[in-house]
Amino acid sequence: MSLLQVALKLLTTTRKVFCLLAVPLALFSLVPPSFGAPVELLVNGNFKNALEGWSIEGTIFLDGESIRIIREGLLSQTVRRSDLSFYLELSYSVRTELVSKVYFARSLVTFYVIDRENKNNHFTIVGDVHVELGNSDWKEIRLKLYELFRRDVGNPESFQLSALRVNLELGFTTSVPPPSAACFRNISLKRVNPVRILLTKSEGTQLPDRTELVILVTNVGDLDASNLVVTLIPTSEVVVISESTAFRRPLLDGGASWHLSWMLIARTSGTHPITIRAGSDQAEAELSLRVSIQGMPQITTTQTSTMTVERAAEQVVVLFVQTAFIVMLAFLIAVVILPIMRSRSGTEVVYRLRLLRNKLA
Repeated sequence: MSLLQVALKLLTTTRKVFCLLAVPLALFSLVPPSFGAPVELLVNGNFKNALEGWSIEGTIFLDGESIRIIREGLLSQTVRRSDLSFYLELSYSVRTELVSKVYFARSLVTFYVIDRENKNNHFTIVGDVHVELGNSDWKEIRLKLYELFRRDVGNPESFQLSALRVNLELGFTTSVPPPSAACFRNISLKRVNPVRILLTKSEGTQLPDRTELVILVTNVGDLDASNLVVTLIPTSEVVVISESTAFRRPLLDGGASWHLSWMLIARTSGTHPITIRAGSDQAEAELSLRVSIQGMPQITTTQTSTMTVERAAEQVVVLFVQTAFIVMLAFLIAVVILPIMRSRSGTEVVYRLRLLRNKLA
């Protein structure tokens, strides 16, 4: 029996622990996903896994967490993704040891694109060039590839980006110059799509006397949206019975979504136009839709009740007047008429005259 009691206590304790663990997991599953911003596209840009993911040409070797190129050499990586965009940022640190002006260290970016006629093409753009003589310190380079493409090729909206190749190289302009070196580290290519707010309607609840409108607000960009305000703008026929028509959020991460809902009623049943507007410090969006909303039967009931109350009040007043009249009449009868009648109906003294015959006769 003692062993059985101990086993039961242990089982109860295990169940409590399981419940305590299950509840946070269930709540965690309800949290909307947030992918943050921006999105890294290169593999092993910090060289922690040696040269994995990179293609090399020439004399190249690792130097701690940087790559060192001696004389002429090339380090490259190609990115192929279905979600590529021209909103890209290339960054890296560079340090040069150039003994002659015939040397140069530079970054090159090759865009593989498809034009509006569905033809494949590619464009190579120089990112940045370093020709400083002697041993330089580490320099941080940050390049906006959207602006570079617009400057050297044209409007990026006319092309679809299918792949991108990043080259970091040390080159020279003469045949056999003295040896020099260039070092690169912390190479990063990030997708930095700007904030774009997408509003979509989700399934709501249709009740007999009200309608729930659910809107999904998504930041489809890579950057974070700050000071986001989402407002429902109803027509004169629609009444918002939830707490507020506007919702505010200080920050919506890149790739994250936000569910909002309003409870609506209408003066008349039918399909009514609704406008949803969203605005942040970086972008704005608007969604126009038509929502089926039930009318307000409680308005008729309230009017009928009011009319009934008014009629009942009128009846009470009439009854009060009638009662007051009857009371006054009874009071008048009791105080005035009855005393008069009683005074008239008192003891009467009747005198009878009798003729006496004259005795003399």
